[in-house]
Amino acid sequence: MRNSLLIGLITSIFIFPTVIFAQIILPPIHGPIVEKITIFVPDLSSLGGSDQKAKEFIQVVRNDLENAGLFDVNVSSLKGSASGEVIDFQPLFEAGAEALIRGEYLSSGNKIKIAVRLFDVVGEKPLIGRSYETTPGRVREAAHRFADIVMKELTGIDGFFTSRIVFVSGKRQNRNLYIMDYDGENIRRITNHGSLLLSPHCSPDGSRIIFNSDKVWDQDLYVITLGPKITQKRLTKAFKLEQSPEWSPDGKKIAFSRDGDIYVSGPSGMNAVRLTRHHSIDVSPTWSTVGGQIAFVSDRSGTPQVYVMNSNGSNVRKVSSGGYATDPSWSPNRSVNKIAFVKVEGGEANIFTVNPDGSDEQRLTWSSRRNENPSWSPDGHYIVFTSSRGGPKELYMMYLNGQNQRRLTKGGGVFFPTWCKGPKS
Repeated sequence: MRNSLLIGLITSIFIFPTVIFAQIILPPIHGPIVEKITIFVPDLSSLGGSDQKAKEFIQVVRNDLENAGLFDVNVSSLKGSASGEVIDFQPLFEAGAEALIRGEYLSSGNKIKIAVRLFDVVGEKPLIGRSYETTPGRVREAAHRFADIVMKELTGIDGFFTSRIVFVSGKRQNRNLYIMDYDGENIRRITNHGSLLLSPHCSPDGSRIIFNSDKVWDQDLYVITLGPKITQKRLTKAFKLEQSPEWSPDGKKIAFSRDGDIYVSGPSGMNAVRLTRHHSIDVSPTWSTVGGQIAFVSDRSGTPQVYVMNSNGSNVRKVSSGGYATDPSWSPNRSVNKIAFVKVEGGEANIFTVNPDGSDEQRLTWSSRRNENPSWSPDGHYIVFTSSRGGPKELYMMYLNGQNQRRLTKGGGVFFPTWCKGPKS
């Protein structure tokens, strides 16, 4: 009977009656994270033999939920709370559980079957379930997909656990692009430039990465397309300094800096239109959520600061102040609608956010070292950034109000992360 649950491919679904769970209501961006949902996530039960790769499934789910910063994850199994297919919710409720993840696995040859379900402990009801039939090498992927579902079901926020992060690593004149799972696993190199490579940015669908490199001569724009076979194309070839490119929200345009002014072109880089005409240096454009505005860095006031203008170059206004500001990144979520940026003061570099009108500036990091290169998650609620707080630069992530800062990489020497939407199912 229990084995009958272990069916289907990676997208198969358990269907339960529609129930409503009390979802998290997000606090203001500068406020504390709301009281976390207490979720019990015990080990999977084995239906025959022990398999360490199958056990990894639930470990990944726990780690994902902890990284989200919205859950209090408890690994307790509370013996006696479950017998066969019947769950006694009372001891779970008395222990403080609000939700429960329970599952089973069966390992046979090179196939692992996993059945896992999410329960509302307070309502004593099943919420949703999935079954996965996968190989050992794809157990982590299946776990990330289930954690995405749990996140959405309990908070209303899209999960980011299947997303990936692209970053630059290497010495100054010998850098390349690397890609990894959002949690720092499965790192692999995706370019062979060995040059001064900078500022990658993922397209909205996560399939392309644009960046600048002096591989040939000066700094030009390049784009690579991800897939079973990675392809690369050089977009610009003029003897000009082209850098810090970024895709528009619809992926149909790119904004970039050319010789100290902001330009916008189609995805091919051709027929670029100049937006700024100032004696200052204007760099690092970043698009608003719907593409109607662009934030960028300019030293036109004497020190580098963040400015916002309409996407046709009109109505330029300064939105940052104090110290000097760099690395603006606009949240892709219109309900968040914040610009993250770096403020350098007295030798320290920390990450702040500000509204597009310059109001409600908030400091997110408090390290005495350098915290730089913020990039928003595809759902627009989390930020990945670099920090030297532990020595060499590593990648960290945090919630949109600066809480739950967690290190993602080990080994140092990483720069310019860009958070990419994960591959489709």
